[in-house]
Amino acid sequence: MKTTFVTLILSLFVSNAFTQVIHFDTKWRFTKGDSMAYKNESFDDSNWKQVVVPSSSKGWEGMAWYRVKFKVPKECVGKEMILYAGTIDAADETYVNGKLVGTHGKLPPKVETAWDQERRYVVPVGVIKETNTLAVRMYNAPAIGGIYKGRLAIMAKATYEKEQKERAVSKQSYFQLTTSNGLIAAVYNEETNRLEALYPHIFSYYDSAQSVEPVAYNIEMNQRQRPISVRYLNNTHVIEVQYKQFSVYYFAPFTTHEKVLYAMVKGAPAAIKSISFKYDEGKGKMQTANWTLTRNGVAEKYFLFGFTDSLNHDETVCEKAKQRLQKNDKSMLAEEQQFMQSVFAKCKIPASATSDEKATLQQSISFLKMSQVADQEVLPYSHGQVIASLRPGQWCIAWVRDGSFALAAMAKLGMNEEAKKGLEFMLKAQPVGRFKHYIFRDGKDYGIGVDYQISATRYFGNGKEECDYNDDGPNIEIDDFGLFLFALDEYMKSSNDTAFYKQWENVLAVKVADAIIHNIDNDGLIRRDSGPWEHHLPGRRYTFTSGVCAEGLKRFALLQRKYGYESGKYAAAADSMYRGIMKYMVYENRVVKGNADDQSPTAHYFHDAGTFELFANGLITDKKLFTTHMQDYDPLMKIKGDVGYIRVYSDDTYENQEWPFADLRVAVAQNHLGSRVLAKELIDKVTKLSKANYNTIPEIYMLGTCYFNGAIPMVGYGAGAYVLGVLDYYGKK
Repeated sequence: MKTTFVTLILSLFVSNAFTQVIHFDTKWRFTKGDSMAYKNESFDDSNWKQVVVPSSSKGWEGMAWYRVKFKVPKECVGKEMILYAGTIDAADETYVNGKLVGTHGKLPPKVETAWDQERRYVVPVGVIKETNTLAVRMYNAPAIGGIYKGRLAIMAKATYEKEQKERAVSKQSYFQLTTSNGLIAAVYNEETNRLEALYPHIFSYYDSAQSVEPVAYNIEMNQRQRPISVRYLNNTHVIEVQYKQFSVYYFAPFTTHEKVLYAMVKGAPAAIKSISFKYDEGKGKMQTANWTLTRNGVAEKYFLFGFTDSLNHDETVCEKAKQRLQKNDKSMLAEEQQFMQSVFAKCKIPASATSDEKATLQQSISFLKMSQVADQEVLPYSHGQVIASLRPGQWCIAWVRDGSFALAAMAKLGMNEEAKKGLEFMLKAQPVGRFKHYIFRDGKDYGIGVDYQISATRYFGNGKEECDYNDDGPNIEIDDFGLFLFALDEYMKSSNDTAFYKQWENVLAVKVADAIIHNIDNDGLIRRDSGPWEHHLPGRRYTFTSGVCAEGLKRFALLQRKYGYESGKYAAAADSMYRGIMKYMVYENRVVKGNADDQSPTAHYFHDAGTFELFANGLITDKKLFTTHMQDYDPLMKIKGDVGYIRVYSDDTYENQEWPFADLRVAVAQNHLGSRVLAKELIDKVTKLSKANYNTIPEIYMLGTCYFNGAIPMVGYGAGAYVLGVLDYYGKK
């Protein structure tokens, strides 16, 4: 890996050893295989592969080791310290100077995954030296793999305790900000005071064989200062980092549609004259350029970062950007702000929303915009796709389910052009239909059974259908078809785009709606599939799946009737599904259970947050049933002493956490069928936590602390769900 230095920077910002956080180098040594000799500090790892950590190691399975050296001040030698070793897929043993300091999950032969859990270990007294070796023995799972995200640092125990107290008060637990223009993405880390990575695309996989790797890492200034303020500037895609004498603005530009990252330093000419940047080069060849614009005693010093690689061939992209700056007497920063403000202006933000809600709505709009692949992307079948999370979140993939909530939110806001592009992406995507038939190991065919157009799970960056295999086969998710119809209906209500509907009606009917009908069992329920929580095969008959498909068909039937097409069979199918749900999914006439298979309230998936969707989407409007449903669910699914909800009542650490998506869908249901007070309390909680964390919404709130966890920032299940929740609350007459 090539390192390009403009100026040297030190990684530590304060001199007091007992108050500083020591961040590890991002370049670690890595090898596949297993030997206990690798834990020893004396082991020579110089011939191992050098890798950037954190990063995914997807696509293979087996044992591996990571090693990195780090130094601490003399005052820390021999003292107890707290180690953060990232989040690892799937299990690990972690050593410092040959001493085992902690484990998560279980290594072979009986593997137990801890793929979603942060590694935070106590390094006991007597272990730490001035120069130390951290060695991580791990079992690599193929789905994500590696030390794929999270904090990589060590600190004195007193520092850790002080930090925990501060975070308990501030509620801030997330320290990364993302800028994107639908073409590239970059992530700034407030704790390390640098851009961690610059990615050449916003999606994480080109196809099944190749992941998207950064073209640059560790883009950082030559200034040894801590920022005094970090935020998204006016809730846009621009990251503002303020220092004492100047400010830095990082942004991927929407106004120029180019794959160039801008770092603009603004301040008095003398204060910023000596500022420069360094970076570590990743995959591809970096280009850079500088330009300074001075007006009225204030300088704007632009640092441009472009690249070439196997898909992006323009070797003059940075020079062109520089020439554009030289010809333009306007501030590029101001133009980017004006662009996003124009997006806000066309959105239907409730006038009566609180200032905090409006800020989170605006930031959610920015995330929705940032998460959609732009038309200038080099891969033509990627245009319009909306990824489930932005970087650094691990779900930078276009799931149909997440995307449908994002597109529905866009439509509700009035972002009709963006919503249309997202729908067209799925209607044009190819190849799809790979899972028309899929014979599982039990000999049964779990395929869709007919020709279909919408992916059965998600899409690669090139637009190809992908269904996320593991040992239990692919995920085949029939709810995707119903949710797509839900998003379609929201777009048609907002736009009344008759030409669009007529253009795609045959595909919508034959390859979306008919695919749902083909998979309805005789009792009116959707047959077994992988479900909303992606449990692969053979799956269950999930209430969520039947519920969103019934609602999707109901809405589609109304659209068909409105535009003069065959509607009767879709209305009949929706009615049959509704009756099946009410007969087979409602337990003792008082509670909707999570699936048809579980007959007892003590069964694992009997209580499932997916059931909330049937009340939120309008399929079930019985207020009495909603009341008894929540009375049954609240003792198990509601956080004690709080207003939020877990996903599934289980021992699984991923399922048994609070999901903001569930909170926001319950808020919609409460707004219509229960208590508007409770609905507002749920919205207020999400708003408050978002305000403390750059107005982002995570996949998960950790139980007990509400620390952000999972993929962050979430788009459909985060920004989209928030928009739908707030607009629904203020839109109810």
